[in-house]
Amino acid sequence: MGIPPALERGANRVDAPTRAHYGRVFDVAFCPWDESLIASAGEDEAARLWLDSGSGAGVSSYGVCRGHKDEVVRVSWHPTLKILATASADGSVGVWRVAQPGVEASATRLDPDSGATALVDKLEGHPDQVYGCIFVGDGDGGGPILATAAGTDLHLWDLERAAAVSKVGHEPIPVEAGSERWEPGFLFSLASDGGARNLLASACSDGAVRVFAHDSKASTAETVATLPLHSGALGCATTFLSGGNVLASMSTDGTVVFTDVRTMTPMTKVTSPCPTMGCCAVPSGGDGSIGSWFAMCGSDGIIRAIDVEGSSAPKVLNQATDQPVPLLCVAADHSGRRIAAAGKAPEAPQGTNGLGTLGSGGTSGFGGFGMLGARKAPNAAGIILWDAAGRS
Repeated sequence: MGIPPALERGANRVDAPTRAHYGRVFDVAFCPWDESLIASAGEDEAARLWLDSGSGAGVSSYGVCRGHKDEVVRVSWHPTLKILATASADGSVGVWRVAQPGVEASATRLDPDSGATALVDKLEGHPDQVYGCIFVGDGDGGGPILATAAGTDLHLWDLERAAAVSKVGHEPIPVEAGSERWEPGFLFSLASDGGARNLLASACSDGAVRVFAHDSKASTAETVATLPLHSGALGCATTFLSGGNVLASMSTDGTVVFTDVRTMTPMTKVTSPCPTMGCCAVPSGGDGSIGSWFAMCGSDGIIRAIDVEGSSAPKVLNQATDQPVPLLCVAADHSGRRIAAAGKAPEAPQGTNGLGTLGSGGTSGFGGFGMLGARKAPNAAGIILWDAAGRS
């Protein structure tokens, strides 16, 4: 399929948002049904929508998803319906209607839901923080099914009924006492193979990668493999590659393992030169199909990309600054022409408090960031865009 355009000739966009969220940005995602929309999840208890009008035209704020009581850690678009899911450390998942750019109406006092985005459902009852959410198909009633990962449990939700239809738990792998971990077996990610074999995969706090299978209607699921691929490390991210045949899993120590899910056997292992947090598949065929390119990011702020089929040399994307910020997440668009990444905020210059205009939302509406007597607000973090179309 060749090298994805963003990896081959991508350049930093100077018009990308520099003040996307107060605090860290945990996730970014390109919209599959409108390439101009990007979603981001932040420490400021909000998800934000961005409208990319193209290189030179700029990226502007399109909407804000507020309603969570703790940081938002994941965002997931439905592949065809105009809805977005947001997963939060408050133990809930928000489901939001998102208007097609150009046809949204202005919100009014009588119709506050007529803006670019509005909350449709709140999925509560998770046992812990929700670190994974992804749409996996349509249920018996024709409504979308959302898979979520919270604590040690996988949940399937029928959004037509706003009800959980299945829950899958698991036994954690025993770990040494006193090791610096979250709850053993905590699910830290959730990836789908796009329906190739109806598989879901999660990297876990006990170093295992757990693979689940759901039925064709996504009404039930079961654990089909527990792979001890990252012993002694904290699993942090998963993604499928090569048409769903290969599963990439990553741990915070920089280890990446590629597994053939047809046999559930590891193929190869690579190690990043720095601690890693986020990864994604990068399409190269132009049709959005899952190819063989894998991208990862970490504490040194560099995007490293590997062709798991080995037909091309590795690629590197650097931030256009002398002080790159550590990255926590990375995503690619449908065509492989753009890659977005985000993470921690840059240090504010000495003598400033890091405050300023944030998107179109200002500095209000963020829990815990008061004026007098409140804790100091964190600095604002931006989104970095590499675009095959150029710098600006």
